[in-house]
Amino acid sequence: MPEEQVVISTPGKSDFLKPVIQISVMVTVIVSVILTIFAWPVATATPKSIPVGITSTVPNLAQGVQAQFDQQQPGAFKFIEYKDLAAAKTAIAHREVYGALVLTDTPQMLIATGASPAMAQVLTNISVELGAQITAANGVSAINFAIEDLAPLGTKDPRGAGLAAGSLPLIIAGIVVGLLGSIRLRKTSQKFLVAGLAATLASFSMVAILNLWLGSLQGNYFLEVAVVALGISAVALTIMGAAALAGRVGMLLVIGLFFIVGNPLAAISLPVELYPTGFGTFGQYLPLGAEVHLLRSISYFPEASTLTQWATLGSWFAVGVLLLAIAPERKPKQA
Repeated sequence: MPEEQVVISTPGKSDFLKPVIQISVMVTVIVSVILTIFAWPVATATPKSIPVGITSTVPNLAQGVQAQFDQQQPGAFKFIEYKDLAAAKTAIAHREVYGALVLTDTPQMLIATGASPAMAQVLTNISVELGAQITAANGVSAINFAIEDLAPLGTKDPRGAGLAAGSLPLIIAGIVVGLLGSIRLRKTSQKFLVAGLAATLASFSMVAILNLWLGSLQGNYFLEVAVVALGISAVALTIMGAAALAGRVGMLLVIGLFFIVGNPLAAISLPVELYPTGFGTFGQYLPLGAEVHLLRSISYFPEASTLTQWATLGSWFAVGVLLLAIAPERKPKQA
């Protein structure tokens, strides 16, 4: 019988280069998108309708100040007039404005560093420039605005760097729990349990570092623990639910939304009003943005309404619970 010939095919040049080119292009696209999302909002940050209070013994002075600032930076600031100093301070305490100009016999600039150190510095600079303009215009003795910080940062962390740096672990904690839970746990009950237990343990530790040790947070310790635990569990449950329903693709999409999109748009170092229109607001409806905003309010603005932030975190928690509840459990692999 004739011997069978064995034909050995050798890969062509196209088969050799194709995966190399695909990986190279894919990496280029991914890092370019990530760089754009992280760098673009910061590089193009411009103030838009930043709310600032104003109170004066002269009626309707806000319109004149608004017109003056609009000539220099059109649309950058939105001045809101209050009847007296107490009303202006209440507005700052409720996080309605970032600060307030007090144009009386003893001019003041009220700031709130706890809301945004960057904005507090901007308002301080404005008071210096405005004092110089009034002095030059009236030819009187130098006018200096007294600075009063109604929400100062703690003495241990006077620059507010701890919360800014600590925001990354806040979101990473939920992602790690969701990722490991999706890979290692098969039963839905296990996933619910790990989300609750890991979030609770991690939140006690993280808030102890940020509050008790570093002084980056100043509010009620246990309330801040509840916020961080809710944020971590909401992220973890949503990731595990998406993975259970849509596999690796669903898991990666949610991680990308929470981390690649949510992290740079969380308005941690810059106020929402400095982001491109709509982007900063969108970031506040993702877990990290809502969590950091809520922690700031608890620490520095206990009178401010926090309903929106609690509702945002609670909604993501509910989404995660729903996704896990309707997803089928993974069956153990047969030996």
